[in-house]
Amino acid sequence: MALALRHLGGEPAVVLFEPFPSRYDVIKAATTWYQWDETRDVLAAECDAVVVLDTCSRMQLEPLVDYLVRGPRTLVIDHHATRDSIGTRPADLRLFDDSASATCLLVAEWVRAAGVPLDELLATALQIGLATDTGWFRFSNTDPRTLRVAAELLEAGAQFHTLYRALYQQDHPAKLRLIARVLTGLELEADGRLAVMKLRPADLEATGADLTMTEELANEAGRLGCIEATLLFTEEPDGEIRVNFRSKRALDVSQLATRFGGGGHARAAGARVRGEWDVTVPRVIAETIEALQASE
Repeated sequence: MALALRHLGGEPAVVLFEPFPSRYDVIKAATTWYQWDETRDVLAAECDAVVVLDTCSRMQLEPLVDYLVRGPRTLVIDHHATRDSIGTRPADLRLFDDSASATCLLVAEWVRAAGVPLDELLATALQIGLATDTGWFRFSNTDPRTLRVAAELLEAGAQFHTLYRALYQQDHPAKLRLIARVLTGLELEADGRLAVMKLRPADLEATGADLTMTEELANEAGRLGCIEATLLFTEEPDGEIRVNFRSKRALDVSQLATRFGGGGHARAAGARVRGEWDVTVPRVIAETIEALQASE
């Protein structure tokens, strides 16, 4: 979730580009949340500093890219290997560590170093970031550094079983219908090594789901033992095509995503592409197959 932290009337506020996701209600009380489209004029006029978290991609920050160029001093904190020239003005600051499993790991380490009191709500927010970015501590980016911080957060009150139930065992029936529909249409390419899933507005309408229910859908095909990579194509309401890339071992999907204006991690990346569905989808599939063959 890309977000920007700024200062409004003496109180920090978090700016989101979309409505606050209901699955994260457990941390909704942690701060005041604002939507950029609804409050941009006030935020742009009164903001005295900006902190961009978990992205350094123009693609993900598109709604405020122009503002960042002329806005106040900016700090970017990110753990992705791919990055654009954001936060590069003389007064700006950038903190990057692509060896960190999550941006929340970097924030948690800063909290510790700065002596900020770690209450249960703050620990919970940070634990969610660690858990979700490591696939609940099952991805290859889970290292001793991550687990040490996770243990500290656990001691501060961020309980794993409570968070898992809140995030993964409260789904609406429409989400399960959506998963079933997308998996029914799953296609295997490259001799079964590439799984392709497609999600269009008609699928949302048929299942009663919405785009907030697509989170982690790209990981579903990873259950298949034969595949090395997964593509999930999602057609947005404005016609833009969101592409989620996943890989298991050899393929660096962050490099693949950069071809389409995106980026991310070696095993999980994304891009947003403008173009006709019937042209864009085959093109991305073809380039992914080519990259798969080159990675052998």
